[in-house]
Formats: sequence, C-alpha cells, structure tokens
Amino acid sequence: MLTSAISGTFGLIFLIAWALLVIFALISIFRNANVNRDNKFLWFIIVVIVPIIGPLVYWFWHSVRRPE
Repeated sequence: MLTSAISGTFGLIFLIAWALLVIFALISIFRNANVNRDNKFLWFIIVVIVPIIGPLVYWFWHSVRRPE
C-alpha cells in the first residue's frame, strides 16, 4: 500500500516536472529571435518527441550558443 502511494506521488511529481520542462522549452524556442523558423520547427519536434532529453539538449545548446 505504501509503495503504490509513493509510486503515485512520484509519478505525479515526475509528470508535472516533465510538463513544465516541455512548456518552458517550447516558450523559449518560440521567443528566441536567434533561431530561424526551420530550426524552431525542428526543435519543437525534438522537444515534443523526446520527452526529457529533448528540452535538456535544447537548453544546453541554447546556453552554449548564446550570443554575448
């Protein structure tokens, strides 16, 4: 019984974290003026299809390529 409660709670927290990660990544993609339209579409597909790694890769790429 305790295992199902922990699993359910952990699953809910994981789902909320994933949804926030995807939403913030998509907002960042579409607000970024340095990314052209084709690349925005590609990043959109990557973030939506690859659940956790997609947004993390985008943010890593975005932070490395940020103009100074």
